[in-house]
Amino acid sequence: MNKIFSRYSHWLALIIIGFSFITMFINFKIAPSDIIAVIFGGIGLLSVGYLAFVVEKHIRKQREEK
Repeated sequence: MNKIFSRYSHWLALIIIGFSFITMFINFKIAPSDIIAVIFGGIGLLSVGYLAFVVEKHIRKQREEK
């Protein structure tokens, strides 16, 4: 179980953060603070997506070397 969690933890983090970002729109109101939250949330989601991609690329590269 620990090996599976350590292998796919970056995808799990991306799914949780993506779900949190999507559910933010349930109670969305057009207010300056809500718009700022969407901008920062989008930047954070894109950052975690990029990190998940880089980590997956690194893991696959390590597997090919073995």
